[in-house]
Amino acid sequence: MLENIKISELPSVYLLDKDRLPNCAAIYFVFDSKGQMIYIGRTINLVERWKAHHRFNQLKRFNRKNTLSISWLTCSSDIENLSNLENEFIKLYKPPLNWSKVVVLIRKITPAETALQQSLQQLAKFNVMIVGFDPISDGEPPTIYLVYPVYGMKGLSGSIRNALKNINKKVSSLKWKEYKTYPKSSGKFGLWETEYKGLRIDLSPFDSLVYFMENSNRQTLAGIELMAFSREQLELILDKKEENDEKTSGLEALEDDPIPVENIYRIQPLNSNYKNTVEVEPWEELEPMAEGEVRIMTRQFVYVDDIEIEVCTNDNGKYFVRHNLYLWIMYKRKNSDVPNDITIKRLEDEINRLPTIRWCGYRFRYETIRFSEDDAEVDSLLVPLAMFEDLMKDKSRFNSQALEQILRGEYKSTDYDRGSIKLFVWLQSNYISSLLQTNNNK
Repeated sequence: MLENIKISELPSVYLLDKDRLPNCAAIYFVFDSKGQMIYIGRTINLVERWKAHHRFNQLKRFNRKNTLSISWLTCSSDIENLSNLENEFIKLYKPPLNWSKVVVLIRKITPAETALQQSLQQLAKFNVMIVGFDPISDGEPPTIYLVYPVYGMKGLSGSIRNALKNINKKVSSLKWKEYKTYPKSSGKFGLWETEYKGLRIDLSPFDSLVYFMENSNRQTLAGIELMAFSREQLELILDKKEENDEKTSGLEALEDDPIPVENIYRIQPLNSNYKNTVEVEPWEELEPMAEGEVRIMTRQFVYVDDIEIEVCTNDNGKYFVRHNLYLWIMYKRKNSDVPNDITIKRLEDEINRLPTIRWCGYRFRYETIRFSEDDAEVDSLLVPLAMFEDLMKDKSRFNSQALEQILRGEYKSTDYDRGSIKLFVWLQSNYISSLLQTNNNK
């Protein structure tokens, strides 16, 4: 069994001492000072292979901060056996550089546990819940089942897909696979899976999840806190399933974290330079006003083509726009003709569709705003200027052909274009804040 081969006990040399490698057929392993496997390869002549290895310059950059070593397992020179053995080791250790192209500039390698925590940190923003843990499964590794909410034909599948694809772009041994996708007519919901040290994590949509959230527990997975089904809730679900349902036959409520790794987010001090954390700027959220009070702000107007944009500024120099502006640009509605709570829900849904997790959980509030220049008062929702720009840059509104033209800078605007299209094109290379007249920094 390959698992019984201890890489740490194999002969090895430092990366920069590669000329000391022997002349033999081998499977070779590149790993760092922490024992993280980075790359695996095969050769019929180890020292000759490393005289001009196509990964050497790439690995040498990593070696500046973290000493790399090459170890090897001597093998027969049969090419087919070498190839099969290499593939088995790659499947076992999932070294990140084996899935990256040499021409791609790689600045850092993200440890598997960090990529997992970053994944779970983002999934928690989308109300993902832990269903349970199946420690014993025929032909499958122990599995933790996660679910995300679905609302009829709508849900967070697109946001989750973007978040996990962004995780997959990292140079890491942890990768998420969308192993099944429901057809577009059914909502195009994705089912995902990943593995971490022999433990499988399964993520799937759940139609009535919202009804379980209020009475759910809180549990940690890889040190990240998520909502979790209580024992009673899980039993209620399992009772409704057929007794021969193999997928849930051994499922039990999660009580202890099966991945006991340190939570890098919880212990991270403010202003730290720890490079493995997800960097999310703080919300530009204003303190709520007491009932009956009025928020005093200033405002100025800037123009993109023929689009007038009113930007409001609070006494701390933070920029906002009123939701009415967004409604006008997107839907040509000057005022909302629906109840306040529905308007808030629609805005929340629209920011949840964005690929960024920056605004997840932002609380919208209707307020009375008075502008100090002319004492004009309005009732509105304040949207941070950066959020407004993110909403206007939402790519899902365009077909692929138009989007490709815009992103390549080849799109030719016309007088008949909607304001939302003009603003989208302009925002690809500009910021509204650059048009503002102020002495404060954004």
